[in-house]
Amino acid sequence: MKRTTKASPPPSASQTAGPRSRLVRGEAPPAKPGLVKKPLPDKAHRSLCPINLTLEKVGDSWSMLIIRDLMLRGHTGYQAFLRSEEKIATNILADRLARLEQNGVIIKKPDPADARKFIYSLTEKGADLAPLLVELALYSLKHERRTDMPKDVAAEMQRNKTAFVSRLVRACAPKTTAKRRKQEPRQGAEETLSLF
Repeated sequence: MKRTTKASPPPSASQTAGPRSRLVRGEAPPAKPGLVKKPLPDKAHRSLCPINLTLEKVGDSWSMLIIRDLMLRGHTGYQAFLRSEEKIATNILADRLARLEQNGVIIKKPDPADARKFIYSLTEKGADLAPLLVELALYSLKHERRTDMPKDVAAEMQRNKTAFVSRLVRACAPKTTAKRRKQEPRQGAEETLSLF
């Protein structure tokens, strides 16, 4: 006795089509249970080392140059940053300005002369990076054969680093009526601390 098998109907176009063709036709892919994306937690830091935390905010090769331009060169506009000799790309500049603003290092305000433009300035947190910027400059002056820093600025920085940094912070910090917290005076000469 022969068995007869019932022929199944040919598969429809939607059954043979893969996920890509469903999307082309505008159909939503079938939902898979248990694959609902959860919101990501706040960005985790690589570590809570204070050096790492600062480097995560300003440690790339462009952020400190933007801070330098704000602090030492008086640049306040997007086009001024683009004209710096390092020739930062527009997409990188936009990204770093957004990151620095998000991290509270700079603020941007609409330009009163042209509402399509912004004026960038350092926050108190940004102005407090002056000692780091000065130390980077002094390190380079000590270890690099050629630099283009004006000799009088370099000499002043080397002669009295503390006074230079203080003037720089005062000049760059936002002018507010609130008093800045007073720093504890250092006892004696500079000392090296062991952090680890």
